[in-house]
Amino acid sequence: MLERFRPRMERLFAQIDALAARHGAVVVDLYGSRALADPRLWADDRLHLNAEGHRRVAEAVGQALGLPAESDWDAPLPAAEAPGRRMRRAADLRFAREHLVPWVGRRLSGRSSGDGRPAKRPELLPYES
Repeated sequence: MLERFRPRMERLFAQIDALAARHGAVVVDLYGSRALADPRLWADDRLHLNAEGHRRVAEAVGQALGLPAESDWDAPLPAAEAPGRRMRRAADLRFAREHLVPWVGRRLSGRSSGDGRPAKRPELLPYES
């Protein structure tokens, strides 16, 4: 599926690079990361990074901003035994049941995952560090 969208993504990345150059912004290119392709750096929802994934992205951003490297953020994780077909299938079914089907249901009904939740900060207040 990625190949289908590759030309569009490359045009988008070229636009981002042009805008960044024009405005002096730093761009951290994670698209070609070897490490972030590893599913062990992603949460169960397969959409968000887990703690180690976030640590690596933070390291990449710090290095892009000129901070001294604490680690090779893009280093592959140690090799692990690949899960068997049955285990992969069970994980895919669990993902579909817990994340995909509820997401599709919300989209079809026009609801958001945040609908009905109270605001974390309902009143605008000054920032306090």
